[in-house]
Amino acid sequence: MSQKVCPIDAAGIKQIDYKDTEFLKNYITKFNKIVPRYYSNVSLKNQRKLSQAIKRARYMSLMPYILNPRKSVAVAPVVAVAVEDKWDGII
Repeated sequence: MSQKVCPIDAAGIKQIDYKDTEFLKNYITKFNKIVPRYYSNVSLKNQRKLSQAIKRARYMSLMPYILNPRKSVAVAPVVAVAVEDKWDGII
């Protein structure tokens, strides 16, 4: 059985920075939840640093806590219905 390698260690990243939001977005789901270790293959030590950096970035408003509710909710488009006016032609 092969040993799993942490992608952060393999990339040679020494310190995880909370200001590097482009890097942190790789470890967040489309619903802005932190990806668990068993999906991302990150070591326990780096997962703790990663989650702390994501939480700091959220606190500093660099990353959102949740999705924009106006953009995330799928709403059916409003279709105008032609209604005949019953008073047309009387006056």
